[in-house]
Amino acid sequence: NFSEFVQTSQFAGADSSILGVVERYMDQRMNEAVKEQVKADLSEMELKKILIEKMESNKSIHRSDEQRNLYKALIDAYECDKIILDTYGDTVTLKRRHDDADKDEEPFAGSDQGSKRRT
Repeated sequence: NFSEFVQTSQFAGADSSILGVVERYMDQRMNEAVKEQVKADLSEMELKKILIEKMESNKSIHRSDEQRNLYKALIDAYECDKIILDTYGDTVTLKRRHDDADKDEEPFAGSDQGSKRRT
């Protein structure tokens, strides 16, 4: 019975270790996916802002009800994006700073990692 207990304990330890590795991997992948989505959202917001400025500068929003409605829809979409990024952007920024701090740590003893610089 003791040998069965030891084997079970070893498997439990292995399961726990594997789950930890999988969890770290998934956290990393999700963080990367969120960063990419935030970049895409920022680019889209920049384009919306440019379009809004162009519409305002050439006064096209005053030409017809349809253009005015499109302008209002664009403003609403821009404001929604801004709220979302204000809410979740902080989380991504904080996470990115943490990740960047990890990259700044000294390499392990005997490692030449980080000693080469790109020019």
